[in-house]
Amino acid sequence: MRRSFRPVSRGPAGPPTGGGRVSGLGHVLLSSMRDEGPYVLEYVAHHRAIGFDRLFIASNDCRDGTDLMLDALDAAGAVTHHRSTLAPRDIPQHAAYAAMRKAHGLDRADWLMVLDADEFLDVTTGAGRVQDLTAAAGEDADIIILNPHTFGSTEDPLWHPGLVTEQFTRRAAARSAHNAPVKSLARGLGRFGAIHNHSVTGYTGAAPLTVMRGDGTRFTLPGNDPHLWRNLRRLPVADIRHGLAHYNHYAVKSLAAYCLRQLRGRGARPVSEANTRHDTLYFDRLARLRVQDTGFAARHGDRLRAEYARLLALPGVAEAQAETERRYGALIEALV
Repeated sequence: MRRSFRPVSRGPAGPPTGGGRVSGLGHVLLSSMRDEGPYVLEYVAHHRAIGFDRLFIASNDCRDGTDLMLDALDAAGAVTHHRSTLAPRDIPQHAAYAAMRKAHGLDRADWLMVLDADEFLDVTTGAGRVQDLTAAAGEDADIIILNPHTFGSTEDPLWHPGLVTEQFTRRAAARSAHNAPVKSLARGLGRFGAIHNHSVTGYTGAAPLTVMRGDGTRFTLPGNDPHLWRNLRRLPVADIRHGLAHYNHYAVKSLAAYCLRQLRGRGARPVSEANTRHDTLYFDRLARLRVQDTGFAARHGDRLRAEYARLLALPGVAEAQAETERRYGALIEALV
Protein backbone atom coordinates (compact mmCIF):
# COMPACT_ATOMS: atom_id res chain seq x y z
CA MET A 1 0.00 0.00 0.00
CA ARG A 2 1.47 3.37 -1.03
CA ARG A 3 0.99 6.26 1.35
CA SER A 4 1.78 9.95 1.37
CA PHE A 5 2.17 12.15 4.42
CA ARG A 6 1.14 15.75 4.77
CA PRO A 7 3.32 17.53 7.35
CA VAL A 8 1.30 18.75 10.33
CA SER A 9 2.29 21.95 12.13
CA ARG A 10 2.65 21.86 15.93
CA GLY A 11 3.58 25.49 16.38
CA PRO A 12 4.30 28.84 14.78
CA ALA A 13 6.98 29.17 12.11
CA GLY A 14 6.03 32.33 10.29
CA PRO A 15 2.92 33.11 8.26
CA PRO A 16 1.41 30.47 5.98
CA THR A 17 1.81 30.96 2.25
CA GLY A 18 -0.32 30.22 -0.79
CA GLY A 19 -3.82 31.26 0.22
CA GLY A 20 -3.68 29.98 3.79
CA ARG A 21 -1.88 26.69 3.12
CA VAL A 22 0.94 25.88 5.53
CA SER A 23 4.23 25.75 3.65
CA GLY A 24 6.57 22.79 4.07
CA LEU A 25 10.15 23.04 5.25
CA GLY A 26 11.65 20.46 2.90
CA HIS A 27 14.55 18.40 4.23
CA VAL A 28 15.40 19.62 7.73
CA LEU A 29 18.52 18.99 9.82
CA LEU A 30 18.38 19.44 13.58
CA SER A 31 21.32 19.63 15.99
CA SER A 32 22.32 20.76 19.48
CA MET A 33 25.90 21.87 20.17
CA ARG A 34 28.20 22.94 22.96
CA ASP A 35 31.87 23.88 22.54
CA GLU A 36 32.08 22.71 18.93
CA GLY A 37 33.13 26.11 17.58
CA PRO A 38 35.92 25.31 15.10
CA TYR A 39 33.86 22.50 13.56
CA VAL A 40 30.53 24.27 13.04
CA LEU A 41 31.30 25.84 9.67
CA GLU A 42 32.37 22.55 8.07
CA TYR A 43 29.25 20.83 9.43
CA VAL A 44 26.94 23.53 8.11
CA ALA A 45 28.71 23.79 4.75
CA HIS A 46 28.53 20.06 4.08
CA HIS A 47 24.90 19.59 4.98
CA ARG A 48 23.82 22.64 3.01
CA ALA A 49 25.89 21.42 0.05
CA ILE A 50 24.17 18.01 -0.02
CA GLY A 51 20.71 19.52 -0.09
CA PHE A 52 19.27 20.14 3.36
CA ASP A 53 16.80 23.01 2.98
CA ARG A 54 16.83 24.20 6.59
CA LEU A 55 19.27 23.74 9.47
CA PHE A 56 18.07 24.40 13.02
CA ILE A 57 20.91 24.36 15.55
CA ALA A 58 20.75 24.97 19.30
CA SER A 59 23.62 25.96 21.57
CA ASN A 60 24.01 26.12 25.34
CA ASP A 61 26.66 27.42 27.75
CA CYS A 62 29.40 27.74 25.14
CA ARG A 63 32.91 28.76 26.16
CA ASP A 64 34.55 28.59 22.74
CA GLY A 65 32.35 30.86 20.64
CA THR A 66 30.10 28.20 19.11
CA ASP A 67 27.18 30.55 19.77
CA LEU A 68 28.99 33.44 18.06
CA MET A 69 29.51 31.37 14.92
CA LEU A 70 25.89 30.26 14.92
CA ASP A 71 24.77 33.87 15.38
CA ALA A 72 26.81 34.92 12.35
CA LEU A 73 25.42 32.09 10.23
CA ASP A 74 21.90 32.86 11.43
CA ALA A 75 22.30 36.53 10.47
CA ALA A 76 23.39 35.39 7.01
CA GLY A 77 20.38 33.09 6.63
CA ALA A 78 22.43 29.87 6.57
CA VAL A 79 20.99 28.38 9.79
CA THR A 80 18.41 29.13 12.45
CA HIS A 81 20.17 29.43 15.82
CA HIS A 82 18.32 28.65 19.04
CA ARG A 83 19.91 29.55 22.38
CA SER A 84 18.90 27.03 25.03
CA THR A 85 18.41 27.98 28.68
CA LEU A 86 18.70 24.83 30.78
CA ALA A 87 17.83 23.80 34.32
CA PRO A 88 20.18 21.42 36.22
CA ARG A 89 18.21 18.26 35.39
CA ASP A 90 17.41 19.16 31.79
CA ILE A 91 18.77 16.94 29.01
CA PRO A 92 20.27 19.51 26.59
CA GLN A 93 19.49 17.70 23.35
CA HIS A 94 15.94 16.70 24.23
CA ALA A 95 15.11 20.16 25.57
CA ALA A 96 16.54 21.85 22.49
CA TYR A 97 14.73 19.61 20.00
CA ALA A 98 11.39 20.12 21.76
CA ALA A 99 11.84 23.89 21.93
CA MET A 100 12.83 24.20 18.27
CA ARG A 101 10.02 21.89 17.20
CA LYS A 102 7.47 24.10 18.90
CA ALA A 103 9.00 27.45 17.96
CA HIS A 104 9.53 26.68 14.29
CA GLY A 105 6.75 24.24 13.47
CA LEU A 106 9.17 21.48 12.54
CA ASP A 107 6.38 18.99 11.94
CA ARG A 108 6.09 20.72 8.56
CA ALA A 109 9.36 19.09 7.50
CA ASP A 110 9.10 16.70 4.58
CA TRP A 111 11.92 14.74 6.20
CA LEU A 112 13.78 15.51 9.44
CA MET A 113 17.16 14.22 10.59
CA VAL A 114 19.11 14.80 13.81
CA LEU A 115 22.91 14.74 13.67
CA ASP A 116 25.49 15.82 16.22
CA ALA A 117 28.34 18.16 15.33
CA ASP A 118 30.72 15.22 14.83
CA GLU A 119 28.36 13.38 12.45
CA PHE A 120 28.21 13.94 8.69
CA LEU A 121 25.61 12.38 6.39
CA ASP A 122 27.32 10.53 3.52
CA VAL A 123 24.89 9.70 0.71
CA THR A 124 26.49 7.25 -1.70
CA THR A 125 23.63 6.84 -4.16
CA GLY A 126 22.70 9.15 -7.03
CA ALA A 127 24.43 12.53 -6.92
CA GLY A 128 25.12 12.20 -3.19
CA ARG A 129 22.33 14.51 -2.07
CA VAL A 130 19.89 13.88 0.75
CA GLN A 131 17.08 14.03 -1.81
CA ASP A 132 18.59 11.02 -3.59
CA LEU A 133 18.34 9.05 -0.36
CA THR A 134 14.74 9.97 0.40
CA ALA A 135 13.75 9.33 -3.23
CA ALA A 136 15.08 5.79 -2.80
CA ALA A 137 12.73 5.38 0.16
CA GLY A 138 9.71 5.83 -2.09
CA GLU A 139 6.31 6.75 -0.76
CA ASP A 140 5.82 3.89 1.68
CA ALA A 141 8.77 4.31 4.07
CA ASP A 142 8.10 6.20 7.29
CA ILE A 143 11.65 6.17 8.64
CA ILE A 144 15.13 5.67 7.20
CA ILE A 145 17.74 4.31 9.61
CA LEU A 146 21.46 4.64 8.91
CA ASN A 147 24.45 3.01 10.51
CA PRO A 148 27.69 4.98 10.77
CA HIS A 149 31.21 4.51 9.65
CA THR A 150 33.00 5.39 12.89
CA PHE A 151 36.35 7.13 12.50
CA GLY A 152 39.25 7.23 14.93
CA SER A 153 42.30 9.39 15.48
CA THR A 154 45.88 9.76 14.18
CA GLU A 155 49.31 9.51 15.77
CA ASP A 156 49.34 13.29 16.22
CA PRO A 157 47.82 14.13 19.64
CA LEU A 158 47.48 17.86 18.94
CA TRP A 159 44.47 19.80 17.70
CA HIS A 160 44.88 21.51 14.33
CA PRO A 161 42.38 23.81 12.59
CA GLY A 162 41.07 22.46 9.31
CA LEU A 163 38.47 20.09 7.91
CA VAL A 164 37.75 17.15 10.18
CA THR A 165 36.56 15.08 7.22
CA GLU A 166 40.01 15.34 5.63
CA GLN A 167 42.15 15.06 8.77
CA PHE A 168 40.70 11.78 10.05
CA THR A 169 40.46 9.00 7.48
CA ARG A 170 40.84 5.75 9.46
CA ARG A 171 37.68 3.97 10.49
CA ALA A 172 36.30 0.74 11.90
CA ALA A 173 35.52 -2.25 9.70
CA ALA A 174 31.97 -2.14 8.34
CA ARG A 175 30.68 -4.99 10.53
CA SER A 176 32.05 -3.59 13.77
CA ALA A 177 30.12 -2.95 16.97
CA HIS A 178 31.33 0.66 16.68
CA ASN A 179 28.86 0.97 13.78
CA ALA A 180 25.84 -0.51 15.57
CA PRO A 181 24.17 2.81 16.60
CA VAL A 182 21.74 4.33 14.11
CA LYS A 183 20.57 7.79 13.20
CA SER A 184 17.33 8.26 11.33
CA LEU A 185 15.33 10.42 8.98
CA ALA A 186 11.59 10.53 9.63
CA ARG A 187 8.53 12.05 8.02
CA GLY A 188 4.96 12.56 9.13
CA LEU A 189 6.33 14.00 12.36
CA GLY A 190 2.94 14.89 13.79
CA ARG A 191 2.51 11.19 14.58
CA PHE A 192 5.39 11.18 17.08
CA GLY A 193 5.50 12.54 20.60
CA ALA A 194 9.14 13.59 20.72
CA ILE A 195 12.35 13.97 18.75
CA HIS A 196 15.46 12.39 20.26
CA ASN A 197 19.01 12.28 19.02
CA HIS A 198 18.73 8.82 17.44
CA SER A 199 15.12 8.78 16.31
CA VAL A 200 11.61 10.06 16.77
CA THR A 201 9.80 8.49 19.73
CA GLY A 202 6.34 8.25 21.22
CA TYR A 203 4.50 6.71 18.26
CA THR A 204 0.94 5.84 19.23
CA GLY A 205 -0.56 5.21 15.79
CA ALA A 206 -2.22 1.89 15.06
CA ALA A 207 -0.65 1.38 11.63
CA PRO A 208 2.74 -0.36 11.47
CA LEU A 209 5.76 1.72 10.50
CA THR A 210 7.86 0.87 7.47
CA VAL A 211 11.58 1.37 8.10
CA MET A 212 14.22 1.42 5.36
CA ARG A 213 17.79 0.43 6.23
CA GLY A 214 20.87 2.07 4.76
CA ASP A 215 21.11 -0.57 2.03
CA GLY A 216 17.49 -0.15 0.91
CA THR A 217 16.08 -3.24 2.63
CA ARG A 218 12.99 -2.77 4.78
CA PHE A 219 11.25 -4.04 7.86
CA THR A 220 8.15 -3.06 9.81
CA LEU A 221 7.57 -2.06 13.40
CA PRO A 222 4.17 -2.51 15.04
CA GLY A 223 1.83 0.32 15.86
CA ASN A 224 1.50 1.48 19.47
CA ASP A 225 5.09 0.33 20.01
CA PRO A 226 6.36 1.46 23.45
CA HIS A 227 9.88 0.30 22.51
CA LEU A 228 10.24 2.35 19.33
CA TRP A 229 13.16 4.30 20.78
CA ARG A 230 14.96 1.05 21.62
CA ASN A 231 14.37 -0.49 18.20
CA LEU A 232 15.74 2.65 16.54
CA ARG A 233 18.74 3.12 18.84
CA ARG A 234 21.25 0.48 17.73
CA LEU A 235 21.28 -2.73 15.70
CA PRO A 236 22.86 -6.14 16.23
CA VAL A 237 26.19 -6.33 14.41
CA ALA A 238 24.72 -8.85 11.95
CA ASP A 239 22.10 -6.26 10.92
CA ILE A 240 24.50 -3.37 10.20
CA ARG A 241 23.89 -2.07 6.69
CA HIS A 242 25.62 0.38 4.37
CA GLY A 243 24.96 0.96 0.68
CA LEU A 244 22.72 3.90 -0.16
CA ALA A 245 23.96 6.07 2.69
CA HIS A 246 25.53 6.13 6.13
CA TYR A 247 26.82 8.82 8.44
CA ASN A 248 30.47 9.39 9.26
CA HIS A 249 31.02 9.66 13.01
CA TYR A 250 34.23 11.46 13.99
CA ALA A 251 33.89 10.33 17.57
CA VAL A 252 37.26 11.29 19.06
CA LYS A 253 39.36 13.37 16.61
CA SER A 254 42.72 14.24 18.18
CA LEU A 255 43.62 13.40 21.76
CA ALA A 256 43.66 17.12 22.66
CA ALA A 257 40.18 17.65 21.20
CA TYR A 258 38.93 14.53 22.96
CA CYS A 259 40.13 15.79 26.34
CA LEU A 260 38.08 18.94 25.82
CA ARG A 261 35.09 16.82 24.86
CA GLN A 262 35.36 14.97 28.19
CA LEU A 263 34.91 18.23 30.06
CA ARG A 264 31.90 19.58 28.20
CA GLY A 265 29.54 16.79 29.29
CA ARG A 266 27.03 14.74 27.34
CA GLY A 267 24.15 16.24 25.41
CA ALA A 268 21.92 13.22 25.93
CA ARG A 269 22.28 13.19 29.73
CA PRO A 270 21.16 15.72 32.38
CA VAL A 271 23.24 18.88 32.64
CA SER A 272 24.34 18.14 36.20
CA GLU A 273 25.47 14.57 35.49
CA ALA A 274 29.20 13.82 35.25
CA ASN A 275 30.52 12.48 31.94
CA THR A 276 31.68 8.96 32.76
CA ARG A 277 31.37 7.61 29.22
CA HIS A 278 34.15 9.46 27.45
CA ASP A 279 37.10 8.07 29.37
CA THR A 280 40.60 7.00 28.34
CA LEU A 281 39.43 3.50 27.40
CA TYR A 282 36.83 4.94 25.00
CA PHE A 283 39.52 6.96 23.23
CA ASP A 284 41.99 4.08 23.12
CA ARG A 285 39.48 1.74 21.51
CA LEU A 286 38.74 4.17 18.70
CA ALA A 287 42.29 5.43 18.27
CA ARG A 288 43.28 1.96 17.06
CA LEU A 289 40.93 1.93 14.05
CA ARG A 290 42.88 1.22 10.88
CA VAL A 291 40.64 0.91 7.78
CA GLN A 292 41.75 3.73 5.46
CA ASP A 293 38.78 5.51 3.87
CA THR A 294 38.95 8.76 1.88
CA GLY A 295 35.65 8.21 0.09
CA PHE A 296 33.87 11.08 1.82
CA ALA A 297 36.25 13.71 0.46
CA ALA A 298 36.16 12.11 -2.99
CA ARG A 299 32.36 12.25 -3.09
CA HIS A 300 31.67 15.52 -1.31
CA GLY A 301 34.93 17.42 -0.86
CA ASP A 302 34.64 19.82 -3.80
CA ARG A 303 31.14 21.05 -3.00
CA LEU A 304 31.87 21.13 0.73
CA ARG A 305 34.88 23.37 0.15
CA ALA A 306 32.94 25.58 -2.26
CA GLU A 307 30.11 26.12 0.23
CA TYR A 308 32.61 26.58 3.07
CA ALA A 309 34.32 29.37 1.11
CA ARG A 310 30.97 30.96 0.25
CA LEU A 311 29.87 30.97 3.89
CA LEU A 312 33.26 32.22 5.08
CA ALA A 313 32.87 35.27 2.84
CA LEU A 314 29.57 36.28 4.46
CA PRO A 315 29.60 39.21 6.92
CA GLY A 316 30.96 38.24 10.32
CA VAL A 317 31.59 34.57 9.56
CA ALA A 318 35.36 34.72 9.02
CA GLU A 319 35.70 36.78 12.18
CA ALA A 320 33.62 34.25 14.13
CA GLN A 321 35.71 31.38 12.78
CA ALA A 322 38.96 33.05 13.82
CA GLU A 323 37.59 33.87 17.28
CA THR A 324 36.27 30.40 17.96
CA GLU A 325 39.57 28.83 16.87
CA ARG A 326 41.39 31.21 19.23
CA ARG A 327 39.10 30.36 22.17
CA TYR A 328 39.14 26.64 21.46
CA GLY A 329 42.92 26.61 21.29
CA ALA A 330 43.12 28.50 24.59
CA LEU A 331 40.83 25.98 26.27
CA ILE A 332 43.08 23.15 25.10
CA GLU A 333 46.19 25.01 26.27
CA ALA A 334 44.61 25.35 29.71
CA LEU A 335 44.35 21.56 29.95
CA VAL A 336 48.10 21.05 29.59
